[in-house]
Amino acid sequence: MVNKDSNSPVVFYINGEKHTVDGNSSISPNTALVDYIRDVADLKGTKVMCREGGCGACTVTAKVVDPHSGSIIHKSVNSCGYCTPGMVMNMYGLLGSKKEIAMEDIEKNLDGNICRCTGYRPILDAFKSFAHDASNDLQQKCADIEDCATCPMKKGNGVSCSQQVRTVEEKSIKFHSGQEWKTPMTLKSALIAANECNTRGVAFRIVAGNTSTGIFKNQPPTSVFIDVTGIPELKKTNVDEHGIFLGGGTSISDMIRIVREASSTPGLEYGKKVATHLERVANVSVRNNGTVGGNLMIKHAHNDFPSDVFVILETLGASIQIASLKSGHIETSSVSLPEFLRTRMDGKLIKCISVPTRLGYVYRSFKITRRYQNAHAYVNAGFLFKIQKKGESFIVAEKPRIVYGGVSGDFIHATLAEQYLEDKDLSDENTLRNALEALEKQVNPQSGALESSPKYRIHLAKALLYKTILEIIGKKTNDKLQSGSSDLDRILTHGTQTYDAGNAEASLFKSVPKYEAKIQASGEAEFTGDIPVQRNELYGAFVLSTVANGDISNIDASEALKLEGVERFISASDIPGVNDVMKYNSFRGVVQEPVFAAKKVSTHGQAIGLVLASSNELARSAANLVKVTYENVTPPIVKIEHAIAKAKETGTYARQTIGVYKTTPLDEIKVAHTVKGTCDFGSQYHFYMETQSVVCHPREDGLDIYCCTQWMEHVQHTVGMILNIPSNSVNVQVRRLGGGFGGKGTRTTFVAAAAAVATWVSRRPCRIVLDLETNMSMIGKRAPYHIPYEVGFDDQGRIGSLKADLICDTGCSSNEASIFLAMLHMQNCYKAVGWEVATHFVFTNTPSNTTVRSPGSVQSVAAIEWMMDHIANYLKKDPLEIRMINLLNNGDALVFGHGAPATYNRENMIPKIVEQMKSTADYEARNEYIKSFNKQNRWKKRGLSVVPVRYSIEYFTTSYPVSIAIYHVDGHVSVSHGGTEMGQGINTKVIQAVAHGLQIPMDRIKVKPSNSFVGANAFATAASIASELVVYCATKACEEIRENLLPILEKLENPTWEKLIEQAHAAKVNLTASYLPTGKDDLKGYDVWVVCANEVEIDVLTGEYKILRTDLYEDVGRSLSPGIDMGQIEGGYIFGQGYWTTEKIIHDENTGKLLTNGTWDYKPPECKDIPQDFRVTLISNQRNNAEGIFGSKATGEPSTDAAFGVVLAMRNAIASARADAGNTDWFQMSGPVTPEDIAMLCLTDTAHLTV
Repeated sequence: MVNKDSNSPVVFYINGEKHTVDGNSSISPNTALVDYIRDVADLKGTKVMCREGGCGACTVTAKVVDPHSGSIIHKSVNSCGYCTPGMVMNMYGLLGSKKEIAMEDIEKNLDGNICRCTGYRPILDAFKSFAHDASNDLQQKCADIEDCATCPMKKGNGVSCSQQVRTVEEKSIKFHSGQEWKTPMTLKSALIAANECNTRGVAFRIVAGNTSTGIFKNQPPTSVFIDVTGIPELKKTNVDEHGIFLGGGTSISDMIRIVREASSTPGLEYGKKVATHLERVANVSVRNNGTVGGNLMIKHAHNDFPSDVFVILETLGASIQIASLKSGHIETSSVSLPEFLRTRMDGKLIKCISVPTRLGYVYRSFKITRRYQNAHAYVNAGFLFKIQKKGESFIVAEKPRIVYGGVSGDFIHATLAEQYLEDKDLSDENTLRNALEALEKQVNPQSGALESSPKYRIHLAKALLYKTILEIIGKKTNDKLQSGSSDLDRILTHGTQTYDAGNAEASLFKSVPKYEAKIQASGEAEFTGDIPVQRNELYGAFVLSTVANGDISNIDASEALKLEGVERFISASDIPGVNDVMKYNSFRGVVQEPVFAAKKVSTHGQAIGLVLASSNELARSAANLVKVTYENVTPPIVKIEHAIAKAKETGTYARQTIGVYKTTPLDEIKVAHTVKGTCDFGSQYHFYMETQSVVCHPREDGLDIYCCTQWMEHVQHTVGMILNIPSNSVNVQVRRLGGGFGGKGTRTTFVAAAAAVATWVSRRPCRIVLDLETNMSMIGKRAPYHIPYEVGFDDQGRIGSLKADLICDTGCSSNEASIFLAMLHMQNCYKAVGWEVATHFVFTNTPSNTTVRSPGSVQSVAAIEWMMDHIANYLKKDPLEIRMINLLNNGDALVFGHGAPATYNRENMIPKIVEQMKSTADYEARNEYIKSFNKQNRWKKRGLSVVPVRYSIEYFTTSYPVSIAIYHVDGHVSVSHGGTEMGQGINTKVIQAVAHGLQIPMDRIKVKPSNSFVGANAFATAASIASELVVYCATKACEEIRENLLPILEKLENPTWEKLIEQAHAAKVNLTASYLPTGKDDLKGYDVWVVCANEVEIDVLTGEYKILRTDLYEDVGRSLSPGIDMGQIEGGYIFGQGYWTTEKIIHDENTGKLLTNGTWDYKPPECKDIPQDFRVTLISNQRNNAEGIFGSKATGEPSTDAAFGVVLAMRNAIASARADAGNTDWFQMSGPVTPEDIAMLCLTDTAHLTV
């Protein structure tokens, strides 16, 4: 048994350095590994973001001794450059766990790592270069990702960390908090420890992987943790003629390996399908640590948890051995899985699970999810049939097992269908009909705001049984129906990148490695949260509103302030200046947005105050103890349609506008037809991997603020006004951002202002790093839109009239309404003949919506593209034909421009790009193939779409100063600029430009952090223009330096760079230069042209889909850095794809609370969601862009708009399914489009399910 009086330490090694934890340590049993690594070991390379096991940022590789076999195991565990260290550690773990890896292993292994910037393709290509089946092209293209010369653990022999591994020992540690951690080494010791806790009435928790805390966060306080990972009895596994034996402590990853290997054994053939299903449970890092017994215990505690492990085991008729202690002896009992759910487990453990052989059975299981990887199920199901073939009949020889999850907490077996199907012929139409009828009687799904609709889940229950029956009867059914039996197989992704490689000798106009690539891969790139902690530093945690519409009656922080280490509570009364974050803005915010709400609260999650404490964990705990009482609470408005109705009812709708914009009709277009409809597009969270983070230090002249902002000036001047101090007392510095996407423009200032107030009143350093839930709840997102339209056109499809109303949901304020940008891009690349476009914005009780990649344009481009397809559907024409006949030409009217009336005076590049697309993307042939495919398949459908984009770039600001300094001692160069590096490669392009301008190697140049001195008055790094303008300013500064050096150069004969600089310094030549454009710089805007062809395939029965191929062509002018631009284009496209498919924002309509506030319910795309075949072509066209910097064009946002083509391709596939169902009417689709939407829009009725 565990010696409860002992206090022996836990010893482990991190990067070869010994670490010891005992009862005197400052940490607690609740300390996460990532926090220990970052805060105690002080290794900031491991990042932190979701704390749910859902993003992969904190992935590390662990080497542990298996207690049963004694072997050493490598596994990645959950502990952009922000996402890069987690990606690298995941790959490192895979390389350590297998002698030989395949490309498929890599794609599967990255199922828990999210990257918001790149679109995954370049990451996958880099990692695939390690695979034994990698192509020569991949191996040549990708350098060794571990070749990080600066990695501090890199040894001379190439070994990167210590091989020292310690076995687990039996011990007990009592912490200063009174909590205890016990590590029993035998099953009996564990049971004794659990029973002692029961006897004493002490709350205890049995832990192995402890992965459930990522899902169920609000667990009751625990006094004793009993760690069972070192118990050999729980790790035993065996495979024999009787079946598969799994110890309760077997990891899910080990279970996958065991059942796959067992599938060659007669009666265990189901193992291959089980393994495939289990590979979609959570992600690799969670599966490496989560155990089979632990997963079943989650299901035991939360019956509505859609456990795939439970469904699979119950389908196969597995039994569970439960161990308990009686009179000092271990007693075991065998129960079925349903009996297990009814068994009290206090003081008991799952010892093992026995899965029987199933010789002669057909096994099938399913998991239907919003996102293919790392997502819980809408519905999961398992089917086990024993079939006796009699002639042409398929007789069910015994009662089948039909098991469902995700329907309701108490529904497991479809007993009515099971009873009915025994002895029935599955190929008989009546059998199917009666079985589906029996199923529908029993399936009664629970409703919930985060659940798919009961109607959809009932449909899935029937559809999955139907798919299983189709598989069993095989070719007995007709060819067209057979497509219903298979899943949508996802093959390995691959991509093609086509661009002008540039001159190998030049610094500019060619691909170069990203400036920060090596330090990002090694984890040495410093982000705001990585800045070393100062002595006496305080941590801040926000107190957020729990109502969305009411008044604050009282704030009581007394309970929080009683906790040792809690220093202060900050509220609106502590602000010495203006309590308004948007008082200073480029467009002067008209609605107050307070740092802390003083009286009125307008959103659930609005900041009310800030708790300051000696640790982050303590500050968060204390914030939960602050009691806020409210009065005059009224129901919130969280949906745009309700906001519109209220605005119209109260009479404010008419004045909530930026105007109505019209163009003149043309007599030559005779409107003969009209279509009308509505576009409804939802919201989107930025999902930057680095949450909002600020570190604030008091200084003799004011404050130093280190923050992850895209807009230093906004932080600087807003903090000055809030503290009532001059701007020159506020020093802002930004090294880099872990993603921004518009969400760190003005929104970071909320956090910076709170930290500044805390530092100002406490005179101590303060740090605020938001947890993901707070970040998502507090910060605004992409604005939803509601766009009713009516379009008139002639027989050819030429638009002669168009009426639309762009209605934007701005959240609780209109300070950053994207309606202007929506209007700017509404026309896209088309003529505007007889247009009348109204604009409106409405308010909801949600955080003030802000800019998100391609703000406004994503929605308005989607609206006009939807109308084009609507016209094509009406006229029964190819949608591309309708687009081409309506294209904008030089001299045509612009409905919205810089000056009125405006006419277009540029060349439309779309016709040329479309012709290129047709010839290189096999458009015509693929269109014909899809028609044939859809005729031959009832239950799988394909769709193809083409979307053109004209993205207007205007230099509405040029305020991005650049300073360059050359050091005379060695001739090395430093650069600082007013932009912000956030993954878009601005620093890389600047170095290329400076190297080009000074004609020196790139490795002589370094970029220093941006700050509010060198970058004084700089505008936000946004709208895709900052990189270009910083390059322009850097080039101009280089020209000044070259002019300064010219007299010296003329006196020397072919000097080295060092000699030239040495002589120039001696001659008192100025070796520094700064530049900021003025009115004399004739910088003009231009258009970026994109054409994107998307092909998708859908499963009509389930609504699942995959993107088969994307061909994206973007006119980049003359790319400054093609590799950087390629990453921006691919990343922008996947960002848009996520908006239209997997990412859905849901608020509680009664409280206003954001429900999709973490990785469990909010799903950005992962690597298996990207197009299987992703082809991107950069069209070099310098002649077309004489206005751009060096002939280049912006690339960050146009491709995001083009991603709407995925929806249109889905629409075409759905239309084919609807036609088979007898309906050819036009139908509306709202974004995002989920599998539920697809399945329901296909109009599949039970009567359509035939054999």
